[in-house]
Amino acid sequence: MGKPERLNILVVGVGGQGLITMSNTLARAALLDGTKALVAETHGLSQRGGSVEVHVRLGDVYAPLIPEGGADVIVALELIEAARAANNLKNNGTIVANDRIIRPAVPNVEVPEREELLEYLKQFTKTIYLVDAYDIASKVGSTLSQNMVVLGTLMGTGLLEGFVSIKAVEKIISTLRRAELNLEAFRRGLTDFQRI
Repeated sequence: MGKPERLNILVVGVGGQGLITMSNTLARAALLDGTKALVAETHGLSQRGGSVEVHVRLGDVYAPLIPEGGADVIVALELIEAARAANNLKNNGTIVANDRIIRPAVPNVEVPEREELLEYLKQFTKTIYLVDAYDIASKVGSTLSQNMVVLGTLMGTGLLEGFVSIKAVEKIISTLRRAELNLEAFRRGLTDFQRI
């Protein structure tokens, strides 16, 4: 089976996690490889703690927003946001998630357990990749690099083959602040994940 004409990636998390930086890095790398890329931030506040959703569309695309239920991949920087976005996933879609729960800032909110969230996600897909981006980023030198770890995992799955190369992503990361640290985080994410 050949490469699909387009790839719809829904990136979700909370403000302060670097979703927009991650999405723009991916889109810029795609453009570097000659792949058309559109990015749109849609919901939420990019302020620390609010839900954020970024649409990244690669290939034969003409509108920035992913149609409802049309995400090929959901990339989540946090498990609660993965669960919140799961109904946007296509049949046989893939979830790539940071294996971490960030408690909402609202007091007295009951937060589901990790296992409950994973069981819920399994109702939507058989293909879930998890990475402990917090742990990896901590070891690399900054928890702010969790977004680059998750981007590495997304690339490591092979889902973006033919759309974006690892080399192009590394080239774009090398233009970011704290480039060396972010590159190391990205490279660790390429292999340091599990499929459940």
